[in-house]
Amino acid sequence: MSAGKLKNIMPKRPRYHERLPKRLSDRLSKIYQRLQEVPYINKQEMEKWQERFCYSPEPEREAAIWEWMANEYEKRTADIEDQLEKNRIFKKLLTESVDYEPLGVRKLPE
Repeated sequence: MSAGKLKNIMPKRPRYHERLPKRLSDRLSKIYQRLQEVPYINKQEMEKWQERFCYSPEPEREAAIWEWMANEYEKRTADIEDQLEKNRIFKKLLTESVDYEPLGVRKLPE
């Protein structure tokens, strides 16, 4: 099944927040800037990326996870020039932050 067809049958996620508080929005802007070289991040406009946090029941918790990913990404890629290797590292971090019980819930790795 194609991603488009799957998207059409998936239930719509509820929007929990009309707008994020300025403090959280500012924090997310900093995280976005830190991860801007990552294709997964930079293919989205910052405003669109931030808007996704409005669909989280716990956007502060979600921001903490992304902050962890930014910290780890910077540590693990500090001496690496190859962008493909950096992308691989980011994908690994993204995988580490997802708990599969229930599917898709983000967590801070231990």
